[in-house]
Amino acid sequence: MKHKVGLIGYGNMGSWHAENITSRIDELDICGIYDIDPERRALAEEKGFCTYDTAEELLASDVELIVIATPNNFHRQYSIDAMRAGKHVVCEKPACLNCEELEEVIAVSRECGRLYTVHQNRRFDTDFAIMKEIISRNMLGKLYFLDSRLYSNRGSSGRWRSTYAAGGGTLYDWGIHMIDQVLCLADSEPEYVFAQLQSVRFPEVDDVCRVIIGFENGLRAQIIADLWCYIPEPRWHLSGDDGTATIEKWFGREGKIVKANIKEVDWEQGCFYTPNGLSKTMWPRPKQEIEELELPVPEREPRWEDFYENVVQVIEGKADQLVTHEQIRRSMRVMMAAFESARTGNAVKLGGN
Repeated sequence: MKHKVGLIGYGNMGSWHAENITSRIDELDICGIYDIDPERRALAEEKGFCTYDTAEELLASDVELIVIATPNNFHRQYSIDAMRAGKHVVCEKPACLNCEELEEVIAVSRECGRLYTVHQNRRFDTDFAIMKEIISRNMLGKLYFLDSRLYSNRGSSGRWRSTYAAGGGTLYDWGIHMIDQVLCLADSEPEYVFAQLQSVRFPEVDDVCRVIIGFENGLRAQIIADLWCYIPEPRWHLSGDDGTATIEKWFGREGKIVKANIKEVDWEQGCFYTPNGLSKTMWPRPKQEIEELELPVPEREPRWEDFYENVVQVIEGKADQLVTHEQIRRSMRVMMAAFESARTGNAVKLGGN
């Protein structure tokens, strides 16, 4: 038996959900779509989907699960309305605009006994799966610094994503993905956050975000999302006391691991001379002391389908949800701390984790 799904929002991500649920998730059936824009509803009808003129009509139908893919400022209310109507909810990221809104939504989820989760689809990217594999195999020793980077030279897509009231900006849009990934990798609680946000072309929101997260185990992670960069750095750069790993591109497998066969450094091996001085620090290690490895292949290839298959199992009472309330809370706390840090210019300590 298929579970009936309703979709609120038929923009870029909404149409993506509709098409991919239809083609890749056998247990779910898109039975109704609402969008505030009549032209988007007409487009959904052209694709063969049933549409509703209002969200209330959709919520009054017999769908079991509502997928919310609207501008960010509508996430809270639609999530609450859907659960109070007896529906389970999958919401696009970010869950809400702040921690207070999120706590209200989680409280309604518990009150109504309905599933509420967030579509953190970047957990299923190949590059992220490789980073998880490197860390789980302890290939680099004790980790001390992690760089997670997104570079584009296309700027923001504009429209609501460039407006403050709608919850636009790079930190809300891409930063929340990257925060979620880093928190999954760190194996430690976040201790403090320091952030810088810059408005390059859109004065209301950030086009560039840089977030540093300090963890209790000593790991430091830096998240960079820059929409106006023309010379990108590697997607991932991970350093441990035994070696370094890089992954060059999003969704890709290009990269390498470099480790030292001999940890103790012989400072008498040589010296690097420059026109303005000498440096033993910059003298390269002999090749025989360095080992270069290929990136590992994950034991199990990541599958986006795992997300919605888990949603089905949760609805049927057969599994716990994959993206949990506590994980959503942690990501939201870090994101809000990043906004606060950027506003004050100070690091923000996180308590109660």
